[in-house]
Amino acid sequence: MSDGKIKKALKDLSLPLKPSAMKAALMVADMVRKAPPTGAAGMGAVRKQLGQRYEEKGVVWEGGVVAPLIALTPVAKDKPVIEAISLCIYHVINDCPDNVDLAAGAGAAKNLVDLCKDKSLIVQQNACASLAILATHGTETRQAIIAAGGMKQLTAVASALDSDDVIAKQGINKQIPYKQWQRQEAAATALRTLSDEAGAKAIAGEVGAIRQLVVLLGGEGEVKTKEECAHSLYLLVSEPTNRRLLIDCGGLPPLVEVLESSSSEHARTMAAGALKEVARERPLRAYVRKAGSMPPLVRLCREGKGDLSHCEATGALRELSNELECKRLIGELGATKDVAALLQSQDQSVLENALGMLGFMCIIGVQYPDSSVVELSPTAFAQLQDDVFDHSVVPAIVSLTRHKDEVVYNMAVRALAATCHLHAGNCAKAASASAAQSLVALLRNASVDVVANAIKALSAICKGYDPNRKEAARLGAPAALVTLQNGSESELVRGLASDLLSLLGVLPSKDRLANSLLLAHIIVGEAYEQQQRTEVVDEVGLKLAAMRECREAVKAIATKQNMPLLLRLAMHDSLTYVPGGGG
Repeated sequence: MSDGKIKKALKDLSLPLKPSAMKAALMVADMVRKAPPTGAAGMGAVRKQLGQRYEEKGVVWEGGVVAPLIALTPVAKDKPVIEAISLCIYHVINDCPDNVDLAAGAGAAKNLVDLCKDKSLIVQQNACASLAILATHGTETRQAIIAAGGMKQLTAVASALDSDDVIAKQGINKQIPYKQWQRQEAAATALRTLSDEAGAKAIAGEVGAIRQLVVLLGGEGEVKTKEECAHSLYLLVSEPTNRRLLIDCGGLPPLVEVLESSSSEHARTMAAGALKEVARERPLRAYVRKAGSMPPLVRLCREGKGDLSHCEATGALRELSNELECKRLIGELGATKDVAALLQSQDQSVLENALGMLGFMCIIGVQYPDSSVVELSPTAFAQLQDDVFDHSVVPAIVSLTRHKDEVVYNMAVRALAATCHLHAGNCAKAASASAAQSLVALLRNASVDVVANAIKALSAICKGYDPNRKEAARLGAPAALVTLQNGSESELVRGLASDLLSLLGVLPSKDRLANSLLLAHIIVGEAYEQQQRTEVVDEVGLKLAAMRECREAVKAIATKQNMPLLLRLAMHDSLTYVPGGGG
């Protein structure tokens, strides 16, 4: 394209408004529309050329045609002229970040919002589409659009009806054709680009955006429109005040319908995400369940092709699995197998949500996702623990306790504690997967939450399957636990460590200097318990059994350097031994 043509267009498009402005705008739009998609003379190259600096006879046009086009929008009143200008703006900034930057700098936010009020359907469509592009410029520009009344005007366009009468009044523009419902789709797209801004979320209910998005979602519109509506709702209901509003607007049934039957995986994913956000609030979970959301959520776990669809589906199920009725549904739907299959994912968010759901569903009582330490109640949801056993899920969970990401391995430890709590079969599976080895290693983790969860999981597998207890002792759990009991700053960790030491049969030595060294190898509590179970307790036999344990352990660890310490410990304890009190 010659610079001469562009300079001619610049003159025609510059203020004051000229009769030739419409022709110039259409010519510039055609430069883009008729260019090849790619290549040296492609659309991208043409747009870049249109945004360059031009100068002629002392007149300078910084940013090419972009600023003159924006400046014309408030003064062009004739329908054919403003239709041509709005079309040209859209084509010049579309897929061209440099020109978007120029448009934002020229005050396009307010001018384009004002164009949404124009009576022409074509102008409304192009203004909405251009606002969607402009919003990609950054949060400052999005805030400017919102401040200019963008949410209200876009909602008004989205609410409009393209009836036969409305289309007839619009008339036919042969150079700029309009298809029914184009403006509504463009408005929905623009609303989506704004919906992640706090300002948009705050006024979405006030301007009726949520209600209108629900209407469009449940209507007969195009798939693309439903994608944009579902995505917008997903973003807007991340604000807690909008969740109840969505329910009151009747938003759950159309979301479930899209999740269930849309041909677009993106639309299904966004619908799942919106349901997840609503389910974050416990009082609202019953509404989500009663809307019939769980079967299509489970199906999306199975049928989804991308990590995002798996992430949102498992995220919603993770929230819902806290509720007793939802646990029962999980069992009826056979969801354990589908979610467990996602433990092979390489995506950390998918793993976190899948592990969270598998853990939450096995526990009686509410688990709060924001809480980092698992809460185990006196009972467990045995039916779902049985499902975990039947599908051999525990080895995959154990494997993820060794994951490189702390969030993932901490969630895996929580899931292990929940699935094995009071379930001997899963505890045996944990033993075959060397769970004790992973958990004992995590006792030395820097995170208090990880350590607390590791102790709880270790306690669960030791209580449920005795070989785990012996393996934990062999791997040095007592020494690590004594260190935690004596030195952890967390009262929770100190208490958990003490309880697990008792479970392992450790009677803490009164001489702490040698405590960790000996307890890595000696568990005299087991011998003591065996003697206590006899009909007549043999105090001599009890002490001899303990001495034999100590002798074998000392032989394994004694060196010239530590022998004086061990000897002092032995002499001290032999004189102060009290059953159940140490020594």
